Amino acid sequence: MMRIVNLGRTGLFVAMRGGVLTSLGGRSHWRSADDVRRAAQAENIQVSDLVVRTMP
Repeated sequence: MMRIVNLGRTGLFVAMRGGVLTSLGGRSHWRSADDVRRAAQAENIQVSDLVVRTMP
């Protein structure tokens, strides 16, 4: 299962799988969690409901 992480300092969102940054559709950073979810859905990958936020 993939986890969405919000990078607090930049405000961007990334996808992590097994602790490793994951690329979806050739991208590794998105502007919103919903954009990450849509990219994962397009590749039939399950995504956790929780979004982890890092602090600066």
